[in-house]
Amino acid sequence: MCGVVEVAATDQETNPDSWTAVGGIGGGRDSGNTTYAYAICSGDDVNVRGITTTVRFRELSGPTTAGTSQRATAGCADGAGEGDGARQHQVLVGGGAAASGGNVTTTDFTKAGSGGTHLIGSFPSDSDGSPVGDGTSTAAHWTADIHVGGSPSPDTYSDVWALCLNLDHGHEE
Repeated sequence: MCGVVEVAATDQETNPDSWTAVGGIGGGRDSGNTTYAYAICSGDDVNVRGITTTVRFRELSGPTTAGTSQRATAGCADGAGEGDGARQHQVLVGGGAAASGGNVTTTDFTKAGSGGTHLIGSFPSDSDGSPVGDGTSTAAHWTADIHVGGSPSPDTYSDVWALCLNLDHGHEE
């Protein structure tokens, strides 16, 4: 089921069922701007039993200084599953990003500290935050690149989400 939420998914949340977008035009006065959110949802007849999706979230303070940028990266990880020596492998299936006033997983979204703060990009990346090449099938991280415009932006945060599909690799003997 897909729906609308007021706060963002937090780190380690499983099986989210919504996607939300918030848009702003800074100090502009345009009247025809539109913000869209798209979600890909499984159908009623799709068997998703045994499939888990885990959210990885990271929020960094900043950037706050005029003319500066900051990248924040969240990623999927391999590791032991729960119980009986099961191992899971997480595969990146998507991601998202925001420049905010912080605490987006516990309160309604608030805008960054300045109207000039904006998201430069949101993209699949390596663990260092560098974009992966076209056709890469092994990306395991998602990066947000946030930029502060010409004015300082106090109380600004860089938020990034990686959506990870958990694949069970069976049990180790």
